[in-house]
Amino acid sequence: MGTDSEIKTYHHFNDYYVDANALIRAKHDDFHAFRFSEAGDGLVLKMGPFRKSYYHFAIGRVLNAHVGVFDTRTITENYSLVVYLPGQIIHWEKTGDWDGYLVNVKEHFLNLGSIAHLTESYSFLHRMQPLVFNLRKADYQALSSFFELMLLEQQEMREENILVIRNLMQVMIVYVNRIVSQMKTTGSFVELQYQKVATRFKSLVFEHYIKNKTVAYYASLLGVTPAYLGEAVKKVFHTTPKDIINEIIFLHAKTLLSSTDTGIKELAWSLNFDDYSHFVKFFKKMNGLSPAEFRKQMKG
Repeated sequence: MGTDSEIKTYHHFNDYYVDANALIRAKHDDFHAFRFSEAGDGLVLKMGPFRKSYYHFAIGRVLNAHVGVFDTRTITENYSLVVYLPGQIIHWEKTGDWDGYLVNVKEHFLNLGSIAHLTESYSFLHRMQPLVFNLRKADYQALSSFFELMLLEQQEMREENILVIRNLMQVMIVYVNRIVSQMKTTGSFVELQYQKVATRFKSLVFEHYIKNKTVAYYASLLGVTPAYLGEAVKKVFHTTPKDIINEIIFLHAKTLLSSTDTGIKELAWSLNFDDYSHFVKFFKKMNGLSPAEFRKQMKG
């Protein structure tokens, strides 16, 4: 891959399945669940980096893989849960057998706004890094039952089937949060408002960070002052809005440096830095190494 523009973004499930050499095809544009066994034996052994514009929830009784977002890499084996979020730069490698389930679902289909009083505090839905989690056997079996019910309803996808699937997805997300989240809130109005603003801010950064790097821009989109945004982000994420913006840009840059042969000057332009030297200074401030030193270290 040469430039950022070549990091493919998948908006349609079937485009992704074709590139993965999977046998399955989605019949609905916004939701598709399947068993790994249905994908066939001809899956490519690795994909990425790429983006999806939709959610990906996978569970595996056996899931031998290396999975990652941006420059991270995590090993999965038995009884694993993997969640990718829209906009994350993803890569994976199949290292053995896969037995389990996967659902791809678009954000508007989930209608999480109807349970926003719950999900806005669900940290796993707002992470920059992937959620990769070892499941207890009992939790895997419980989650499997959600997938089997969704597979059954998916056969027709009439209005009533869609309603059932949407509700099953929402319940499954609540169940996943019960497993992985240790976050506790008092539920006060001010805290809930902070949570709403801070989590929406992070989602917007994932959408716009290439072209827009200022805190004022995101505050304007959210209809709040930069000071209020800073207060909300500090309360919820214990950092600053600028640090979050910089961290996402930095993770993207590390991914490009480690997974492509793009020239560093070209890479700086692709990330919308107006000057090559500004990018080098930014990267060195974040990492302690220049882009060239980092790439050399990675290729070791």
